[in-house]
Amino acid sequence: MKTRHCKHLLSIAVASCMPLIASAGLVVDGDFAPPPDGAPSFTTIYSGATIGGVGAWTVTQGSVDVINGYWEAPPGGGQSLDMQGNSPGAISQTISGLVAGQQYLLTFDISGNPDGEPTIKTLAVSLGGGFAQDFSYNDTGTTKTSMNWATESELFTYSGGSGVLQFQDVSVGGPGYYGAVLGDVSLTPVPEPATIISGVLMLLPFGASTLRILRKRVA
Repeated sequence: MKTRHCKHLLSIAVASCMPLIASAGLVVDGDFAPPPDGAPSFTTIYSGATIGGVGAWTVTQGSVDVINGYWEAPPGGGQSLDMQGNSPGAISQTISGLVAGQQYLLTFDISGNPDGEPTIKTLAVSLGGGFAQDFSYNDTGTTKTSMNWATESELFTYSGGSGVLQFQDVSVGGPGYYGAVLGDVSLTPVPEPATIISGVLMLLPFGASTLRILRKRVA
């Protein structure tokens, strides 16, 4: 009985910390906010230009297509990017507030432009000196009305560096304009174990009161 209550209290403490994690998102315009009504279904943005009204993302290579209704939106809403506009593209954003030695959770949604080859679309993702990894997506069965979005989540420790978050299409094959598709980008710091322990300690008085009430009812 005591073990079950302790596990229950720990779960409550962890859950109570999750809003703090969610509210601490560091990426600006991670959903590539939709433009005003009447905008075209997709817009090609070339190297050197920025994406969206706030200009948080910069195209650093080739070009990307900002998709507004041409195909199914990401699960979280907003727009998506075909990472090959008229050629393989890359985008970046300098993230403020990163702390060396801190753990971070990077999440994003990935799909692939279903209009053409290659079947395997690949994104190279990096952040300063703390994270670098390729993510591949097989677009077999993907259509404009059913993009079969997949969510990628990676936990890593930031080791320092420029703080530049970059997504680059490195797909092999195809004509160069049917790329990986990106949406719903998020980066959040992960609380230290001490934070969760503090949450448990804060809830102990509540847990003790609940146990006393339960014992009285049983008696």
